[in-house]
Order: sequence, then C-alpha cells, then structure tokens
Amino acid sequence: MNLLDKTRWDYAYPWGSMINPDTDKEICINKNLVTFHPDGSVHFGCSNAICNGWKRDKNWNVVTTSSIWSVGAIIAKEEHRTHFGTYHFVIRLPNFRGSWPAIWLIDLHPAPPKGDGMGMPPEVDVFEHFRKDGFLTRFHITQNFHQGPTYANNTVITKTYWKLIPLDLNDIELKFTWLPAGIVLTVNGKQTMTVPSDTPNYPTLPMNLIINAGLGLDWKPVAGNFNDFIVKKAEYDPA
Repeated sequence: MNLLDKTRWDYAYPWGSMINPDTDKEICINKNLVTFHPDGSVHFGCSNAICNGWKRDKNWNVVTTSSIWSVGAIIAKEEHRTHFGTYHFVIRLPNFRGSWPAIWLIDLHPAPPKGDGMGMPPEVDVFEHFRKDGFLTRFHITQNFHQGPTYANNTVITKTYWKLIPLDLNDIELKFTWLPAGIVLTVNGKQTMTVPSDTPNYPTLPMNLIINAGLGLDWKPVAGNFNDFIVKKAEYDPA
C-alpha cells in the first residue's frame, strides 16, 4: 500500500495547525510546504515567514493565530489509521541547523470514555533527526518508544543510529514492523530497536502515522539554508 497517496492525509491536528500553542515558540503547519512530486516522492519544507494558522482554546473553540515559523507536515486521517504490519520508508534528510524531521505514530482517536482508541500515549518515533549544530549531529538519528507524554520525558526505550559519514549525504532506508508479538525497527538493514509486547502501554490499536519536517527553535535555525526533508517511499503491508 502506498502511504503517500494525497487522499490519506490531513494538514492539522484535531486541536489545530499550531505546534506548541500559547508559547513564544509557536510553529505553524503549512500545507503549502508539502509538495507531491511526479516521481512519487513528497517534499516537506520549512519557512521563516508569516503563516496564518488556528488552534482550539480551553473551550475547544477555534481561534485563529499566526507564527513566523512554519513546517510541512501530514497527519493520517482517522479512516486511514494503520495497525499491525510492516512499514517501509526511503528518505533523504535535510541539511541545515535547526532541522527536526520525523516519522512517528500516535493514536489521535480518544481513549475511553470519550472514544474507543488508545489516545496518547503510546507514541512510536520511527525516527527523529535532531540537527542541533552545524556538523556533529549530521551523523546520527534517534528512535523512541514513549509510554507517557513526551513533554514529561517518559521514554521507555530509546536508541541512536550512528554512521561515520553524514547521514544527509545518502538515502536512508527505514523499516518498522509492528506485530502483536513486538516491534522491530531497522535502519539501512541494521536492526536498531525492539519493543517487547509486554512493555507498558504497548500499542494494540490502530494509530495515526505522522510525517513532518520540523524545526527546533532552540537550535537557532538558519532560515537562508532551509532545504527539504524528502520521503521517496512510504509503503505499508498489513499483517
């Protein structure tokens, strides 16, 4: 199954298109920064320009707002949540300070009593690339399994994949196998992380796949050097 079909995706979360709302570091999800190319790839960009977005207030009413920072991101629609199976990605990392591309899964469908999903957590980060400096962090990507809110740093399992050459120089192949018996992640054919099924909050219901360019504003992004996070392949084979 080709996950890069345009019909599968939303361009905002249920609570809005603003990331980190009500802070001085808000980032806007901008649909215009997601471009679908004839070769089947999808490019996710970043921008340092006014982006008009929205968020929900404490009463769940929509409030419009804006940010000078924006990123491209896609969030799987509820009807396109995916479950057990194998996910296969081929990606090309961006090369600029401050970039934070990621592919991850959570369940945006509420847990009981509001819904019949899992809610958040759990969260599986198939990969994240924290480009915090101009050189050293070009050599590694990180994978995580969270059993609690990420803002509480409730990480059960985390692994880092290192390479002796900068990872943004070549395509990277990611495989994520999620089965009732456990989770296995590989990078460039190397098994990098496993999550046993007896891990607390192990995911057992469908989740929303999210792919985003991302920015770490504390890492002082260099806007003039922005280039795209490219996903060349994203396929899913249900178990």
